[in-house]
Amino acid sequence: MKKIITSLSICLFLTSCAVQIKPIEPKSRTYDDVPLNTVLNNEIGDRLITTGKEYYQEALKITESRDFKINTAIYPYKNGEILPLSGSTNEWFLYYNKKDIGTNSYFFGIAINKKNTSIINPFLSSIPGAMGGLYTKKIEGFKTKQDTFIDNDCKDCFKQEFIFNGKVGTNLKFIYREYINDMARPAFNQELQYDLNESNLIGFKGLRIEVIKATNTNIEYKILSSFNKIK
Repeated sequence: MKKIITSLSICLFLTSCAVQIKPIEPKSRTYDDVPLNTVLNNEIGDRLITTGKEYYQEALKITESRDFKINTAIYPYKNGEILPLSGSTNEWFLYYNKKDIGTNSYFFGIAINKKNTSIINPFLSSIPGAMGGLYTKKIEGFKTKQDTFIDNDCKDCFKQEFIFNGKVGTNLKFIYREYINDMARPAFNQELQYDLNESNLIGFKGLRIEVIKATNTNIEYKILSSFNKIK
């Protein structure tokens, strides 16, 4: 009888003794970091445009916190850290970084109550398949705000850059760089040169730039179209 009561007592401290967490996958998007058909100014060495594909997810950023424990475990996250929406239960949306789970049998994060989204609590949870459950704890002074989490370690992410590299006579020099998984690809690192006497319109891999004015140190330009997307 004592064993049964003890087991029930443990379960009361947990949101569920056999919690089922449904994983939520990040979203992907392609982006350009500058608008089209807008006059822009940059200096030598600056990127004229960066375009790419990235994975992102809505997230919570911790804005106010203090040191505390959930059960006997020290909560690891501090002010300024961002946790993505990574899972949910019947009762909670769960914000946590899957890469922080590692080899532990439990992990931490932030939970938002589905019925009352003003309830935002830190949580401790066992990993799927392990003994335990999900435990949320109200912490006075614990505050968060909405943010966006960018996954910089995705295998099929890419980034393309076009860099102004100066002017020699009537020739403009540029550097094109391509990155996969945030790593520079040497085979896709090219130096380019264009003669303004031929045209003030330059292009490479679908990118079209109208050069309005250029000196040895500055360039004024418009992006007419972005790069062709990498497949």
